Amino acid sequence: MIVGICADVHGHTQRFVRFAQQARARGAQELWCLGDVVDSMIGAPPEAHAEAVAAVRAACAVVLAGNHELWCLQRGFLAPETAREVEGWSPVEQRHGVGLVHGSLDDPFMEFVTAAPQAGKVLRATEGWLAVHGHTHRRRLWAATGSYPHAVARPTRGVVDAGRDTLLACPGALTGQRPTWLRADLAARRLEWLALA
Repeated sequence: MIVGICADVHGHTQRFVRFAQQARARGAQELWCLGDVVDSMIGAPPEAHAEAVAAVRAACAVVLAGNHELWCLQRGFLAPETAREVEGWSPVEQRHGVGLVHGSLDDPFMEFVTAAPQAGKVLRATEGWLAVHGHTHRRRLWAATGSYPHAVARPTRGVVDAGRDTLLACPGALTGQRPTWLRADLAARRLEWLALA
């Protein structure tokens, strides 16, 4: 199973469409989005939020809720149909043995996984060889270790072969100046971070 994983679309629907095309061209059999499809801070009209939600929902096997979905719901920024769709999303899921979370396990909506102790908590809860998270907007890779803080940072260049390691990865973000996504070959236990074409 090859999966294309993105995070933090933040209303960039055309970037998401390009990601989906690029991931499928690279053999992705499923697409996953790790949350923040919409953006509560840019003042987008409900129609723009609806377009982003519809595009992601139509293409992805899994869509997580992020903090921006939560904020848009709380502030009434979504049209009723869009709100009903987003209300069904969870910030934590599991698919094909991979743990998925928008933020961290301590705070799935808001906490950034930026340090080894936070990564270690996710890794210790991971049942398979891989877990993935969004929210930080940065490509990251952590490998499990046997003692505190139970995680060590690893590089994200080229193709990463997990070997026997248990890994936690962040694909980066589709927003920002250097949008990236993650290609995960679940059978071969390989990861590759790719720039959005």
